[in-house]
Amino acid sequence: MKPLFTVHEGEFLVGDHINRTLGHKYDVWVPTKDSGIDLLVTRKGRRRTAVSLQVKFSRCFRIQEELARHLIATSWFTLQPKKIRTSQADLWVFVTMTVSHHPHFVIIPKRELLKRIPRNTAKKWHLYLWVYHNQTCYQVRDLNSEQKLDTMHRGVRKRQHEYSEWLENWQLLDQYTKGSR
Repeated sequence: MKPLFTVHEGEFLVGDHINRTLGHKYDVWVPTKDSGIDLLVTRKGRRRTAVSLQVKFSRCFRIQEELARHLIATSWFTLQPKKIRTSQADLWVFVTMTVSHHPHFVIIPKRELLKRIPRNTAKKWHLYLWVYHNQTCYQVRDLNSEQKLDTMHRGVRKRQHEYSEWLENWQLLDQYTKGSR
């Protein structure tokens, strides 16, 4: 029998996180139709202004030990730029899991994500988000091993590789549910 309703693990982790840590302020809703929006979030008592979320999930994957000791989480997302461009979601949430199964969240506005799609990427964009012990986050797909290590000390040279300001940035829910986008 085909299930009538399923929520994937990334959506569950996002909804659970909002309910446990921000539940005094927000309600989380699951759309009944797949329209490219995974979750809706509203302020308690105000149902008219909702923020729509697109959620992507990745488990941690193994990397060289030399790099791994500096990291909390690694991830690999395969995205389609066309789907990002046509998405109705206000915010995209990338969920990365640590080896010890603790989630980290990169919450980024769609318009900002669009700016980060590499030029000449037509069909697939491989996004590798790494979360470091110093609470920084970088897209490291196009970096060699030395550059990946260097990100811990100096960050990255290209702005589109920097995701630290979006790491655990749940304050965006305030902005979007107040109507100031």
